[in-house]
Amino acid sequence: MSDEQKSKLPAKSTRNTPKHIEPKQAEREIKRAQVIHPDGRQADLEIHSERSWSGVLPRPEDLAKFGEIVPDAPERLLKMAELEQQHRIALERLIFPENVKAGTRGQWLGAAISILALVLASVTAWAGGPWQVSLGLVSVPVFSVARSLVTAFRADHD
Repeated sequence: MSDEQKSKLPAKSTRNTPKHIEPKQAEREIKRAQVIHPDGRQADLEIHSERSWSGVLPRPEDLAKFGEIVPDAPERLLKMAELEQQHRIALERLIFPENVKAGTRGQWLGAAISILALVLASVTAWAGGPWQVSLGLVSVPVFSVARSLVTAFRADHD
């Protein structure tokens, strides 16, 4: 691509937007006019207009301009967007089952720790140990359940 063609391309964005957030492109325009009414009064008008486009692809007009600079650019950009979408779908197919497995594993681990704490508290009480030890062991599952409920409640309200 020649330097002249590169200079016609839109400037790169310097914003630090995360990849999962699609950039929003906007154009603002202000038109000013002076209106003279039939009775001779004058009024100044100012018309503000804004046009925006959001997505991974540029606006259709801009896509056509890319095609003027580099003949196969629109097709290449569309292919790039299609490949990106296929990649996201493939990743979600891999990640979702693993997240479910991790959640299930965490539930089983939490249940096992709670049961172990209750068994140890029962053994301590049966063996005549101090009541504070049994209370401490029982508090492990009680506080872990309370913490889970508080976390779930906060997540629902956020």
